[in-house]
Amino acid sequence: MNILKLLADLAATTPDQFEQPAVRRDALNELGRFGAKTLAAALPLGLASVPALARDTRTILDSLLLALRLERLQNAFYTQALAAPATFFPADASIRASIVKIQAHQQQHATLLVRLISTSNGDVPALPRYDFTGSKNNTQAALFPSVFSNFDEFLRLAQLLEDTAVRAYKAMVEFLVQDNYILQTALQIHSTESRHASRIRTIRRQRGAVVKSWPSPADADITVANKTAVVYATEHATNQLLADYTSVPFRLLPIGSGPNLLTQSVPEAFDEPLAADSVDGLLNLFTL
Repeated sequence: MNILKLLADLAATTPDQFEQPAVRRDALNELGRFGAKTLAAALPLGLASVPALARDTRTILDSLLLALRLERLQNAFYTQALAAPATFFPADASIRASIVKIQAHQQQHATLLVRLISTSNGDVPALPRYDFTGSKNNTQAALFPSVFSNFDEFLRLAQLLEDTAVRAYKAMVEFLVQDNYILQTALQIHSTESRHASRIRTIRRQRGAVVKSWPSPADADITVANKTAVVYATEHATNQLLADYTSVPFRLLPIGSGPNLLTQSVPEAFDEPLAADSVDGLLNLFTL
């Protein structure tokens, strides 16, 4: 099933059609015989009563500046880790090699974004300083006090940053659609960040963490309440937003079966976008 097409068809269906009486089982049976639009019209969803959310109005330059801020922070994070004593990394040399490659990617992304901002007539901000313990240079309680001496703590923060990057780039897409080159570049970076996140998650799982290679409601919680919890806020939503910000609950769609389908399998299938102000808030935790 082309679920995105089905979602789009649902959005195009008129409110009156949602109110038509129909039996859900009958609608499911029709799936094999009718197209998605026919099925969407038959479902007694009440979807028309779901409000669309307020639309953000960021510019292309706003998105590029946020992406640069994110890439610079990640580049500094991995660079500082690679400068730690050799004993910081596990004996498996492939793990340090992965961090070396990830850092190189972040540096390339930052360099590319600086060029895009300059060619877009934007001002490239000065490089900030960071404190990845989250203590703001010991002016407050640290969030990750052993981030560069405890490898598992380093990996937890790495996962939070990579998952944030994946969600941040996904949120930027709608603001970049008017520039094909920048859009393609952002999507390529998004793909790379997804591979980073998967690799970090795999390393954590190999070290005993309860985590899948992609965000899942079944993952053990690694967030700090009221600080980094924003990374996964709304990530495990059981609905999807359409282009007009209409929320489509998956419980209303005829997709598969099983007790955990709508609460685990479906949320795992989508990386939810993360709003720019949420990304800013997370980056502020580690920026001086």
